[in-house]
Amino acid sequence: MRSLDDLRDLPPEVSQAILGQLDPAELEVLFRSTTRFAAWANDPVAFVTDYLGEDVWSKQVEILESLRDHKRTAVPACHAPGKSHIAARAIAWWVAVHPPGSVRVVTTATTFRQVKAILWPHIRRVVAAGDLPGEVFTTEWKINGEIVADGFSPAEHNESAVQGIHAENLLVVVDEAGGISNTIGQALEALMTGGHTRLLLLGNPPTDNVGSWFERACSSDLYNVIPIPAAATPNFTGEAVGPWSRNLVDQQWVDDVTRAFGEDSPFVQARVHARFPRTTSSAVIPIDWIEQAMGLESDAGPIRLGVDVAADGGDEFVIARTHGMTASIVHASRANTSPVEVAGRVLEAIADAERIHAEQGTREPVRVKIDAIGIGWGVAGLLDDWGREGRHNAEIVPVNVAQAAHDRDRFANQRAEMWWAAREVLQPDEGGVQDWALDIDHASMMQLAAPSYRSNSTGRLQIESKADMSKRGIGSPDRAEALLLSLFEPPRRVVPAVAPIGFGKSNEWI
Repeated sequence: MRSLDDLRDLPPEVSQAILGQLDPAELEVLFRSTTRFAAWANDPVAFVTDYLGEDVWSKQVEILESLRDHKRTAVPACHAPGKSHIAARAIAWWVAVHPPGSVRVVTTATTFRQVKAILWPHIRRVVAAGDLPGEVFTTEWKINGEIVADGFSPAEHNESAVQGIHAENLLVVVDEAGGISNTIGQALEALMTGGHTRLLLLGNPPTDNVGSWFERACSSDLYNVIPIPAAATPNFTGEAVGPWSRNLVDQQWVDDVTRAFGEDSPFVQARVHARFPRTTSSAVIPIDWIEQAMGLESDAGPIRLGVDVAADGGDEFVIARTHGMTASIVHASRANTSPVEVAGRVLEAIADAERIHAEQGTREPVRVKIDAIGIGWGVAGLLDDWGREGRHNAEIVPVNVAQAAHDRDRFANQRAEMWWAAREVLQPDEGGVQDWALDIDHASMMQLAAPSYRSNSTGRLQIESKADMSKRGIGSPDRAEALLLSLFEPPRRVVPAVAPIGFGKSNEWI
């Protein structure tokens, strides 16, 4: 007996007899139940289409029906198939059709930021749009002051954080399941010992973790597995889903990432075809870290600029800025300009940065790191001259990335040292915290994730050359390297009496 509607379907004498057998606590649960949703108790698809008035497409229908029919459901998915959208509708259905005293939904993901920023905004919107009971806060849904759904992210090995979660009608939703550790995964599965319990896993197959818990779940007979490759989504099949199809993966995105990484790359296998890669990626900076750093915020601080100057007009001239610990692109163009024009545009960026320093009370000079190979050497020289003339107060730092690294025991050259410095600040710690925030476009993201690394014959780390990247059909990562220059902090230079700055053993970084 789940609601008053169940009683109304019975003969009066039977319903009265049942009511007479219930104690006060059971009666309270019964009368607090949301009876207006009882018609959809066994039909989550109709709840979404008839009650919420929304379109669903075939894979979403499969997910909703699997949630109704199977104890465990796993959805390995491509990029942007609308999985968080449909997960929020599934959660709304589960809460709506079960009495508040008997229902609980728990959502989790690899990091708390993912819990808070990905799934729960969808939940808030669907509760408001559907006029569902209760109030939804940042990661909690309460009805009559009682929590019916909440979100959290346990530490990777904190099994105890998952224990003690029980309810008569329990739904556990794991978003971004590819990053869940084996310890937490097994603890979540242990919650399924109750009667009416469901476990829903959704996520991209991980590109850098062969044999993950998510992969093993998707290979287990315990799970009903619903893969969603890009080719099965509406922008490829032609299924009608209304105007929100523009938020789904499309052919342009698939073409872009295939061109950037190659058809056989772990990234394309996972994010396009929803397959678990057989080998891990050797990318210097995994795309998962880059995506996780998008939208982060950092405190204001000194501004550092990075300048990558186009070579022979074939590449981009890019100026990047790291403000505090938030990086962005402030200029990108393909014009084959002269050193004077390039230096003039950098001077404008310096002026903007110095104005911000003045507004926030930063006395530290703006530090401008310029790729000094080729045209960049002349640009750095001009800006040095303009500084002595009083046109700016920035510190100009020519960086020859082909020179020996400061840490010669680890890195083949400064380029490797620069890329690895970015890897270290983007790598999440045990709590999922990153030290560098990114506010960049899609092209910059792809460039940051493109190069691979290896150890050379001397055991030093070496980054894939631009020439080798070109052989894979990948263009020069100018935006990425401007971003890295803005972050990279080579030691203060010693300026010799002879020999130009940035060249020769007499002017090594110290």
